[in-house]
Amino acid sequence: MRTIFVFIYSLLIISSLPAQESGIRNKSAVLESRSVADNGLSKLRQNENRLDSMWRKEKNWNLGFSRIDGKDMGTIELPKWAKWDYDLDRYFFSQMKYPPQLLAKNKAGYSVVTFSIDTVGLPSDINILKSTHKDFDNEVVRLIKELPHCLPSRDENGKRMRCLYTVYVPFLPQRYRDRIIADSIEAEKLKHLWVDWQIMSKFQDGKESTIQNYIYQRLVYDPSLLGDQKQARGVYSAKIDSYGEVAEVKVLRSCGIEAWDNQVLQILKGMPRWTPETYIGGKGEYRSSNWTVPVTFSNN
Repeated sequence: MRTIFVFIYSLLIISSLPAQESGIRNKSAVLESRSVADNGLSKLRQNENRLDSMWRKEKNWNLGFSRIDGKDMGTIELPKWAKWDYDLDRYFFSQMKYPPQLLAKNKAGYSVVTFSIDTVGLPSDINILKSTHKDFDNEVVRLIKELPHCLPSRDENGKRMRCLYTVYVPFLPQRYRDRIIADSIEAEKLKHLWVDWQIMSKFQDGKESTIQNYIYQRLVYDPSLLGDQKQARGVYSAKIDSYGEVAEVKVLRSCGIEAWDNQVLQILKGMPRWTPETYIGGKGEYRSSNWTVPVTFSNN
């Protein structure tokens, strides 16, 4: 009986071997297929990096900012975007929509474009310097036109001025696909997080006391006008526009002496530029904001 049982058990083991071998072969084939795919993607990325490097060396483009008059930029204040600071490469990479028909063909290429930035920080006078396909040009032009305003360039005296910006934008299909995947992963993560995309406007070091100190250092008043009062308190508002300039001031609650209220308003109007409120979601943008400033007049 025991001999018959061992014989049957052996037959079962033997009969299962082909299925096990088939499963192993299938897993091996899947792993091999993944390896081939990974190697293929790796070669695509390497080739795109080679093309990118080659295109950048084709001509020594004067990329970035330049003055319209051709003078040195070293003494002026450069334009600055809310999310991208002084470099738009990340903007074009993150906001690009690859032309579908070129993406399907794995067609790579580039556009070199120059445009002017006017005194309100907006682009104009777009000019294609060199390109490998008109559809790439159209996409770069679209992106430039959709740029939010930057903080415009200023000369040595703080006066707004126009300038030029030249940008090289590579179109690399695998790099684009990698970005789309990374974006979707990041978007899924953000669904489970609370993110504050807004950065408050600030004056100098960002401390509220700095605003009040700026006012107190410039206030000149006769405390005897308070009579028996120990102090008087006024509350004022200042609107900071999206360029960081004081655009509007108001008396929210008078201190009781109109001349003192007016003096505070004049001081607020004359403040140096602030860092405007910044929204860093999406394309990023500068926004206007309102500040409330209490001022105390002491009788001492």
